[in-house]
Amino acid sequence: MKNRFSFQLSGPRYNPPPKLRKWSPGYRLISWLLIVCLLNLSGCMNYFKVRGPSAPLAEEMENLSAQHKRMILHFGEEAWVATTPKVTADSLTLNTWEKYEPVLTKPVVPDKANRYRTKNPYRENAVLNEVHIYASSLNRYPGTLKVGIPVSDIQKIEIYEKDKGATTASWVLGILGGTVGALGVLTLLVLLLKSSCPFIYTWDGEQYALAGEIYSGSIQPQLERHDFLKLPVYSPENSNYRVKIANEVKEIQHTNLMEMWVFDHSPDLNIWVDKYGKYHTVGQLLSPVSATAFDGSDLLTLIAQKDSLFFTGRISDRELPLTDGMILEFPKPENATAAKVLIRAKNSFVLDYMISQFHDQFGDRYKRWNKKQQRVPEAQLRQWSADQNIPLTLSVERNGEWEAVDYYNVIGPMAFKEDILSFGLNGTESNPVKIKLEAGNFFWDIDYVGIDYSADRELDHTVVSATSAIDQWGKDITKKILADDHHYYDQPEVGDFAELSFDLPANREEARSVFLHSKGWYHILRDPEGTPDIEYLKTFREPGRFNRFVNEYLQQLAGHQNKDQFPNP
Repeated sequence: MKNRFSFQLSGPRYNPPPKLRKWSPGYRLISWLLIVCLLNLSGCMNYFKVRGPSAPLAEEMENLSAQHKRMILHFGEEAWVATTPKVTADSLTLNTWEKYEPVLTKPVVPDKANRYRTKNPYRENAVLNEVHIYASSLNRYPGTLKVGIPVSDIQKIEIYEKDKGATTASWVLGILGGTVGALGVLTLLVLLLKSSCPFIYTWDGEQYALAGEIYSGSIQPQLERHDFLKLPVYSPENSNYRVKIANEVKEIQHTNLMEMWVFDHSPDLNIWVDKYGKYHTVGQLLSPVSATAFDGSDLLTLIAQKDSLFFTGRISDRELPLTDGMILEFPKPENATAAKVLIRAKNSFVLDYMISQFHDQFGDRYKRWNKKQQRVPEAQLRQWSADQNIPLTLSVERNGEWEAVDYYNVIGPMAFKEDILSFGLNGTESNPVKIKLEAGNFFWDIDYVGIDYSADRELDHTVVSATSAIDQWGKDITKKILADDHHYYDQPEVGDFAELSFDLPANREEARSVFLHSKGWYHILRDPEGTPDIEYLKTFREPGRFNRFVNEYLQQLAGHQNKDQFPNP
């Protein structure tokens, strides 16, 4: 009986698919939400909305160009795709490249939510990147593609973006008959699905804004790890930076260290810190020239830019794949000796929810099993996670074969995070360079992937300790988070938080990058009931077994839904 719940690799065996447990109405509802909302098995709808400019014209055009929005110029009955907008005191100039072919079959209504489709062959989600400029007159520059529009003759500017409220509400309406709003379902998802890690908020001058999560996946003390979260710089001249760390889920969180890494640099550089604590300088990221899912579908419009479009997984008509991801091609400059791959991604609620469901399989033995897990070697725990394809693996093609070079740590499901990994080039890579990102199906949401081949520049950075850290009761916890030691700031209850203040040095350059360096671990609180099937649980020692568990679970939920096993409450 010793270590019966510890994960150790063993040979393959036959495993019958699991049976669904009898759930309370709450869990039944959440399971249905997962199927309907996340897997689109019931035709969930997606919506976009139309907004006008929110800043002066010159600033708005600059912001939209930086987001690589697709400009559409309308004049009378004609419309063109336009680029390179420039605003002077009295005019707007653009280059008109080609006739505009609408991606939607229905006209757009500015004052309501507009539906778009995402599945092939429609690909109507491209509309989320469109900006429509309507002009009552324009001047053409002879011999060029350039046109000028007097600012006074710009009738209107319409910016298309995802209507998250209407989209979420459409999910709920199909389930609850329109009785729960978008805010309610998001709160429900967070409270009942989330089992991740501490939330980090930053003070923007008016309120605290969510910046991300820290040390995700560190669910045992031996998995405690360093984490580096890039934070927004609201003003380079601001010498005081405020951060809040909050426990908002059923966990006990143990934070060992929190400090700031401050980089001052020229504005032509971007800075990121990888999971090893090594900083990287990036001049200009190169987007992929091609991006293909494992099933051959084109993903370029989803991950070529940092926007509201992202890749999350795929549904097969016959069988859900165990792993999924993408293959990307990047141009390779001559004499490149190293590559840095940046992703903007997060984990999905599917992964978060299914980890909880896996824990529930232990029934009334969960607490005993979890306590034993604290004695399992760190390497064994990390190997199990890798064998179940939970991290995002980065591979490069060399001599026609895929070679795994590293992996991205779990990020958490609440906010996208930019993370970077680097690897050396030895000349055996294909040209263009081929990169593969792979993880369990539906485990990761990937918004952007870019590459940089430049050598890292030498930079100085300043490590700043907190000048104060006060919890919700007014207690000073500063000493507990000043160093990587055996003193921890513990957050045992939902609602526990602390506000930290950092006095940053004066900025020595034109630009600044700030990272929160943290270290810690957390304990997931679960209280499942029932007698576990020990032989069934032993099958999870096998590589890929958790991935099959996820697929079996989702397929059974889909089957129950199709058989009307989940009636509307």
